[in-house]
Amino acid sequence: MRFRRAALIVLSSTVAFGALGCATFTDQGAMFKESSHRYTRLMRFTDFDKARAFVAPDAKAEFRRTTAALRDIHFTDYEIEEFETDGKSGTVVVEYSGYRSSSPTIVTLSEEQHWELLGNTWIVRPTLAENTQ
Repeated sequence: MRFRRAALIVLSSTVAFGALGCATFTDQGAMFKESSHRYTRLMRFTDFDKARAFVAPDAKAEFRRTTAALRDIHFTDYEIEEFETDGKSGTVVVEYSGYRSSSPTIVTLSEEQHWELLGNTWIVRPTLAENTQ
């Protein structure tokens, strides 16, 4: 009877830890999706100061320089062209469209977001470039 109870406890623990491992991977995927979505929406609404919170520490200075040149842009829409992750890193490619305050001409910018899981936090190293027509 004791052996059966001990075996049942070991089996239950193994199943519980196995399920926890699967949940952790799924949670990381959900966290990646949520982080990239929040960051992209902040960019779309040109809230660069809040978006900077998602940027990797070694990429913040370049991000600040790049977004300083975009202060007069009003994005009207964005489209996610690519979205992939392996659980520890990911890539998102986004195309933003909008206009500058100084010109009614439509502008589009492409952003390649390189995401990395650092501890329990997803950080991004973005590359943003204006598309030339």
